[in-house]
Amino acid sequence: MIKSVLALVCLAMVSMPISAQKGKPGGGGGSTGGSACAVVASPTLSTSTASPGLNVGVFGRISNCSTGRQRYTVTISAVSSCGQETIISSSLITFNGGESKLISVSYAIAPDTCTGPSTVSVSVSAGGTVVGSQSATLTIL
Repeated sequence: MIKSVLALVCLAMVSMPISAQKGKPGGGGGSTGGSACAVVASPTLSTSTASPGLNVGVFGRISNCSTGRQRYTVTISAVSSCGQETIISSSLITFNGGESKLISVSYAIAPDTCTGPSTVSVSVSAGGTVVGSQSATLTIL
């Protein structure tokens, strides 16, 4: 009797569509309630001017304005005055409904970075769609 019940339970789990299995690719495992909604505070930089080769700190706050749990890709990038883009950091972060998290990262400015204003951005995306973004200006000397 126990073996037949166990076999029935296993059969039910195997026959469940992947889209109904929580956390599986293609199966809605990215959120549990509410649509994606993020608020990104303007990032703060450790300095407003820097030279190539120096380190710069980027600090910010991201809030999940959705009522449900969400997984967001948080990307920090910089674009130099001549259009060179550098991805500083990219992470998948899980937020509970209404939760805020602080982020911080330090990066070295590449030696061949163009001088002039550089834009440092923090963007949040869900399923490939940007749901929040803010930036700050760093002047490269």
